[in-house]
Amino acid sequence: MSFSLSSFPAPALSRRRLLALGAGLATLPFGGLHAQSAPRQVVDVADEAALRAALGQAGPGTLIRLAPGSYPRLPIRALRGEPGAPIVLTSADPANPARIGRLRVRDCAHVSFEKLVFDYSFEPEHKYTFKAFSLVNTEGAVIADCRFEGDQAQGTGKPQDGFGWAFCLGLTRCRETVVFRNLFHGFTTGLSCNDCRHLQILANRMHSMRVDGMNFAQVQDLRVEANHITEFLRSPEDRGHPDMIQFWTTRTKRPSARIVIRKNLLNSGNGPYSQSIFIRNEMVDTGKAGREMFYRDMLIEENLIINAHLHGITVGETVGLTIRNNTLIRNPRSDGPKKNPQLYTPTIRVKERCENVEVLRNIAPKVPKPRRAGGWDIRDNALIQDKRRGVSNHYDALFVNALNGDPHDISNFYYRAGGVLDGAGLGAGWLQPEG
Repeated sequence: MSFSLSSFPAPALSRRRLLALGAGLATLPFGGLHAQSAPRQVVDVADEAALRAALGQAGPGTLIRLAPGSYPRLPIRALRGEPGAPIVLTSADPANPARIGRLRVRDCAHVSFEKLVFDYSFEPEHKYTFKAFSLVNTEGAVIADCRFEGDQAQGTGKPQDGFGWAFCLGLTRCRETVVFRNLFHGFTTGLSCNDCRHLQILANRMHSMRVDGMNFAQVQDLRVEANHITEFLRSPEDRGHPDMIQFWTTRTKRPSARIVIRKNLLNSGNGPYSQSIFIRNEMVDTGKAGREMFYRDMLIEENLIINAHLHGITVGETVGLTIRNNTLIRNPRSDGPKKNPQLYTPTIRVKERCENVEVLRNIAPKVPKPRRAGGWDIRDNALIQDKRRGVSNHYDALFVNALNGDPHDISNFYYRAGGVLDGAGLGAGWLQPEG
């Protein structure tokens, strides 16, 4: 293991705020975490050979418990549980979890992975896009309460040496999938989803990524909620394009549609800047496609963005876009080397060709200007700044200690009690003062 977990603790939040962030997570659609009936069969395995034998005999409702130890390679194909009776792989001793070196799941249904460690080790032949753990053409999968531990590149002769390598978890042509309450750290990219439907990415934590936290292409019916992404880790000479949450359309045939991005904490911490929510539509803005490739029906709400790049929330060509009650705050600890405050201040940006746009009740240094065409509604947003002290919209007047406090202590970003944001119904509601 190359990265320390204790260096990146979960943000300290009160019980009330945790309940506000996690509202709706306990009851999950698609069956999911709490729908399993009592297992018909419990199988204990002690090594990789026994595990493969158990998988060959597993049927709906089978619970496979892995003894502590290493399971270097785990290919799983055509394994089929049932709704309410998934095949579950879990650690026999969660305090000393089993460690999986590689995972390839293909053509499976209703298989769950719980309380396991997925432990990647760098190998020189791996490209940075190597997918250490992947699910392809699966239905009803659940990955919950697991740790994904990355490794550092060595001997490449490039700036990436000593930093995270490989794509961690890849989902391709997956349906009705839940990724819940996992920890990801130390990879090139944490989660990559392509051509998937009905995904729920909920309450996960990510840190020490070199390039991206989560990226999505050609996905429909996606919910990204209550995740915490923080502290990217990369060389100053690395020309990677870092994004915490990214969408793209390059070489895709269908636009992403029916997307919810809600109540996520995107915090650069003491690390370098990154783009926070970056949703470019390359097929359209390069002239390779028209309105048929506009994203459809996106909701971005109640997110807290603490970062130092102008792309705080940036959305490309979309039909049906709502951006409401988000809070965007500049983090000066993550500024780049040049003197360029405009570049290092997170803003809300929407491409002019978007249709049916609402930008409402956000707190941000900058939001789009109202437009008469295209059905745009831009109102009730609070514009804030951190340059002119003594002014009513300066950070010091609005937040507890946003400029000087520990960026990992989220209480520094709560709205100041009695200030203009207290009870105003603006920005992320879970940042309201304790009452």
